[in-house]
Amino acid sequence: MSEVRDRLADTVTAVWTEVLGIDGIGPDDDFFDLGGDSLVATRLTVLLEERLGVEVSPLMVFDHPTVDELTTELEKAHADRF
Repeated sequence: MSEVRDRLADTVTAVWTEVLGIDGIGPDDDFFDLGGDSLVATRLTVLLEERLGVEVSPLMVFDHPTVDELTTELEKAHADRF
């Protein structure tokens, strides 16, 4: 992984840990299997937007429910920013 991707994945993981209240989240853990729902997904996207400075849609979380998938999607959607 690149340094930029590593930092992005670390940020995504940290925010998931914060909103879900669970430590030890791995790259393939599913947001919804860990207890996430639409309200938590909305909170997650707000925090990601604040920390990353890019737009994050709740649909991104629904369509890409693992840290690895969401990180990849954020990289694609905002390649000019990272």
